[in-house]
Amino acid sequence: MNKTFLEYVAEDIIGKYGTDLSRIAVVFPNKRAALFLNEHLARLAGQPVWSPAYITISDLFRQHTDLKTADPIKLICDIHKSFTKCTGIDETLDHFYGWGQLLLADFDDIDKNMADADSIFCNLKDIHELDDISYLDNEQKEMLARFFANFSDDIDSELKKRFLSLWSHFGDIYHDYNRRLTEQGIGYEGAIYRKVASEQTLHLKYDKYLFVGFNLLQKVERVLFSRLMKEGKAKFYWDFDEYYMPSPSQHLSGGALVSSAPRTSAPRTSAPRTSAPTNLTTSPSQQLSGGALVSSAPTNLNLSDFPNELDNTDRDIYANMCRPKRIRFISSPTENAQARFAANWLLENERYKAGRKTAIVMCDESILLPLMHSLPPEADKVNITSGFPLAMTPVASLVMLLFDLYTLGLRKKGTTLNPHYLKKLMAHPYAHHLTISTPHHLTISPILHHIATLIKQVGIATKPEGDPLTQESVFRMYTILNRLATLADSGDLLVDNTTLRRLVSQLVSSSSIPFHGEPVVGVQIMGVLETRNIDFDHLLLLSCNEGNMPKGVNDSSFIPYTIRKAHHLTTIDNKVALYSYYFHRLLQRAGDITIAYNNSTDNGHTGEMSRFMLQLLVESGQQIDHYSLTAKNHPTPLMPKPIQKDETTLSKLEQMNRLSPSAINTYIRCKLAFYYQYIAHIKEPDSDPETIDNRLFGNIFHRAAYLIYKDITDRSPLVEKAHIQAYLSNRTLLANVVDRAFQAEQCTANNGLQIINREVIIQYITKLLKIDQQLCPFSILAMEEEAKVYTQLSFTIPSGGALVSSAPTKQYNLTIGGIIDRLDAVTDKQTGKPRIRVVDYKTGNQPSSPIKNIDEIFDPNNIRSKHSNYYLQAILYSLIVSRSERWNPANHPVSPALLFIKQAPANHYDPTLHIDKHPISDVTVYEEEFLTKLKHTLADIYSPDTPFTPTDDRKKCELCPYRMLCGL
Repeated sequence: MNKTFLEYVAEDIIGKYGTDLSRIAVVFPNKRAALFLNEHLARLAGQPVWSPAYITISDLFRQHTDLKTADPIKLICDIHKSFTKCTGIDETLDHFYGWGQLLLADFDDIDKNMADADSIFCNLKDIHELDDISYLDNEQKEMLARFFANFSDDIDSELKKRFLSLWSHFGDIYHDYNRRLTEQGIGYEGAIYRKVASEQTLHLKYDKYLFVGFNLLQKVERVLFSRLMKEGKAKFYWDFDEYYMPSPSQHLSGGALVSSAPRTSAPRTSAPRTSAPTNLTTSPSQQLSGGALVSSAPTNLNLSDFPNELDNTDRDIYANMCRPKRIRFISSPTENAQARFAANWLLENERYKAGRKTAIVMCDESILLPLMHSLPPEADKVNITSGFPLAMTPVASLVMLLFDLYTLGLRKKGTTLNPHYLKKLMAHPYAHHLTISTPHHLTISPILHHIATLIKQVGIATKPEGDPLTQESVFRMYTILNRLATLADSGDLLVDNTTLRRLVSQLVSSSSIPFHGEPVVGVQIMGVLETRNIDFDHLLLLSCNEGNMPKGVNDSSFIPYTIRKAHHLTTIDNKVALYSYYFHRLLQRAGDITIAYNNSTDNGHTGEMSRFMLQLLVESGQQIDHYSLTAKNHPTPLMPKPIQKDETTLSKLEQMNRLSPSAINTYIRCKLAFYYQYIAHIKEPDSDPETIDNRLFGNIFHRAAYLIYKDITDRSPLVEKAHIQAYLSNRTLLANVVDRAFQAEQCTANNGLQIINREVIIQYITKLLKIDQQLCPFSILAMEEEAKVYTQLSFTIPSGGALVSSAPTKQYNLTIGGIIDRLDAVTDKQTGKPRIRVVDYKTGNQPSSPIKNIDEIFDPNNIRSKHSNYYLQAILYSLIVSRSERWNPANHPVSPALLFIKQAPANHYDPTLHIDKHPISDVTVYEEEFLTKLKHTLADIYSPDTPFTPTDDRKKCELCPYRMLCGL
C-alpha cells in the first residue's frame, strides 16, 4: 500500500514547522485520526517532538464562548416553554416532545448555516412578502414560487390554516428560545457555533490551526475558516480522489468544487458512463438516458476558498481509486451470517496479522455484538471504536423493570406494589442487591431518585466482583438517571410516566460504554464516521445496505425542501453526498476490499445493496466479483423424549398425597407436561396484568359473579328475581362490581384493550344474571373458597412395577378435590323436586357435541379431549357432593353443570352436562364406571413402569407453555 493520507500530512507538517509544534493546533472532524497522526509525526521526526494540540471542530467553537452546550432533554423542555408562550397552545410536554426534537433540529441547522430565521419563517399567509427577496437568485426565487403556489387555492382549508398558524409563530419561538437559553448561559450546538462565527474578535490560543480532512462545510465553519485564514493562522489539508473530483482548476463561482460522476482511467468493463450532476437523490434503480446510474458523489471540498497544503496534482496522493483493486461483493441472508463471515475473512490470507492496516467497518453498528462473539482467537489484538451498547447490559434491563414496578406496578395510590411486576424484577440477576420499598410520592422526581439510589446499591454491591463492564454500565446508568432527576427537580421535566420511560429508553439506546486499550494496535473495528482521515490495506464493510449506507437519511423537518434549498440549509441531498464521500474516501487507498450486504427483505431490511455499491459496478471500471453466503444448516425436527421414572421421580410421587382434577387432566392430555408442572415444578410464565389473557379474563368474571351473589346471599337465604333485577336495571352498580373484580386481580382497565374487556365482562355478567333470573327462587349453598370439596380415594399398583395380577400390590391413598365456582339448589323442572347443581362458569367456547361415554373422559386420543377435562372435574365434584353429609344431608340428586356464558341462549338455557345427549340429572348413575377409570389413571401415574411420554397429538402442543422445553 502507498502512504496513507495522514502520513502525507505528517510529512508536510514536519517539513514546514519542524519538531516544535507546541504553538500549533491540528483540527479534525472527530477525535479518532489524532492518534494515528501523532504516531506518524513521532516516527517521521526521528527525534523527540513537541506535539501539537489535537482538537475537534466542536472543541474549537466551544473554546471561544462562555455558553455551555445544554443537556438534550433540557433543550426540549425549554423549547416547549417558548412554544406555549408564543403560540398560546397549551400542549403538554409529553405530546410536544417529538415536535420539539424536530424543531430543535431545524433551529440548529438554521444557525449552522447562518440563515435569516425571520426570512425563513415568514408568514406564508402574506404571499406578497415574496416581493422583497432581492437577495435570492433566480433559481431560488423559482423554488419559492413553486412552493407558495400550493397555497394559492383553497387557502382556508383546515389543514392549511393549522400549518400557516403554526408557521407564523416559528420566528417568535426561535427568538424567545434563544433569549431563554442565553439568560441561562447555555445553548444548543448551532447557536453556539453561530455566536462564535459572528464574533468580531476571537482570542486565539494558537499561532496556527491546521484543518485536516474536512469535507462538506456548513456556513459557520466557512466563516470561521475564512477569518482564521485572513489572519494567517489557518492551513488546510484536503482528502479526496480524482475519481470523484474534477480537475482542481474547475470551480464554482462560490469557490466550491463540484463533482461529475466518478471518473477513472482504468479499463472499463461495465456500462458506459454518462456525466451526471451531483447531489441527486434518486433511487439506485433510476437511470440517466445514457444508462449510467445517477451519482450522489461528494462535493464542496472548497479547494478555491481554502487552498490545499498538499499538491493537488500529486497522483500518488489523489489518484488512488484508479489503481487495481481486489473488490468483492458478498450477499448474505442474515446479519449473523455476515458476522461469522468476518472471522473467516480475517483468517483468509492471515489479514489479522496486518493489524491496524486491516479494518472491519460496520455500516449498521447493531452488528457489533455478533461480530465480537465471532472473532477468531488468532485475532488477539482488536481495537473497537464503537463502544459496548448500554442497552445490551443487565443494568439496562434492570432499570426498565424498576420503571415498570414503580409506574405500572403501583397500586392503591402508591401504597402497594403489584406482585406480578415485583416477581419479574426479583427474577433479575441483580435483584438480590436491591432493597425494594414503595416511594411516598407518585411524581417522577421521587421515582427517578429512588431508582437512581437502587442502581447505586447495585454498583456498591458488585464492586468487589471487579467486573469493569458492570461497573462502567452502572456508572453510566446512574449518571443518566441523575441527569433526569435534576431536570425534574428544577421543574423543567414535566412528563407522565409513559413519556419518562420512553425518554430513559431513548437515552439508554444512544449510550455506549467505551472499550479501553491501545487504539492504534490491532485490527480496527469501526463505525463509518470513525473512518474519516484513516486509510487501510484490507477493508471489510458489513451491512452495506441501502438505508445503512447512506445512513437512513430523511428530510423530516418543519421547513419544506424547496425553502431549505432556497436558503442554503442542509437538505437530504447534502446528507447523501456526505455519506458518498465517506464511502468513496474509505475505499480510495485500500487494495483489498470486501463489501457485504443483507439480501433478505424481512425484519426491517430492504434486501437492497447500497446505491454506492451499484455506482461502483457501473462506473468504477474495477473488476468486481460477486459471492453469496449460504446457510448449510439443515433443520432437524426435535422430537420430545419420554422421561423414565427414576428413584428421584418416584420419591417425589410418593410425597404427592393430594391431586387436583387439573393435574389428572394434564396427565391424560400429555404425561410429559404433567412431569414438567407437577414433578419438576416448572411454573408457567405469569400473564401481564396490563394485558388480559383468557385465564385472567375468566378470573375477573368469576370474581365479579362472586361479589354479586355474595352481596345478595348476605341479605337473603333465597335469590329472588327482584335481587337480580336490582343489578340488571342499574348498569353503574354492575360496572362498579366489575371494577372491583379488576382490582382484586391486581389489574385496572386503563388501556384500550382492557376497556374493551371490561365491557365484554359486563355483558357476560348481564347474561349470567338473566339466565339465573329464570331459575328464581333458588338458593346458593357455597361459592369459590367456601365451596371446597375433597374425598379420599384408594387404589393399588403392583409393588414391583409389573402390571400383572400375580405381583404383590401396593396401596395408595390420595386426597382429590378442589374448589367449586358455585354450589346451588334449584327446583327440577321435570320432577318438581330439589336438585343440587355443581356449577362451573366457562367464558370460553362450548364443545360442539357432548361426550358419548365415560371412556372418552379418560381417553388421551379422544378428538374432544380439549373439553373432556371439563367433564372430569364437574363429575368428580358432583360425586363428592352427592356423598357429602355437609352439602347433601337430604340425599338430593346432584348434577354437574357447565355454564358457557359466551354461547348460552338468553332463554330456557340448561347448563346441565349431557352424556350421549342425555342430561346427567343424577351423577351417581355413572359413579362406579367413573371411579374405576379414575383409579386406573391414578395407578398409571404412580406406576414405576410407566414413563412420562409426550402426546402424539401436536395440536395439543400449540398452546402448551412447555412446548419450548420439547423443542417444538
